Amino acid sequence: MTADPTRWLLVSGGLEIIVSSLLGYVMLLPMQPWGAGLRTRMPPARALLSVHLDLLMLALTQFAAGLAMKAIPGPRDRWAAVLLIASGWLNVTPYIWRMAGVDAFALAGAPLQRVAATISLASTLALISGWVMLVAGWV
Repeated sequence: MTADPTRWLLVSGGLEIIVSSLLGYVMLLPMQPWGAGLRTRMPPARALLSVHLDLLMLALTQFAAGLAMKAIPGPRDRWAAVLLIASGWLNVTPYIWRMAGVDAFALAGAPLQRVAATISLASTLALISGWVMLVAGWV
């Protein structure tokens, strides 16, 4: 891969859309007449829907950031891209943790919950920081 942060963002966003699309198919399997047995072994579609939609939304933010970088190059584009890509993949972790029975939305409780919530917090801070870096470079 080249050192172009725009390319990094577009590739990462594209991969997120692929993963989200595949997850959409996985969500449909238990709804098929022949997939009734999967309903008891898979997380509910509602839980997977959160991951599915979050991946799509974060992919779109990466596309937007990549295209904006191309239109208005800034001095911190590389750092912003790294933060946005990291947050794009880590921001879904609270929903995945929730399916495993860990509340990653609350920074409290057992050590595992605290670690999960810290990752979630770091992801959100990375997303905000990446966008602040971009916008600050544009003004």
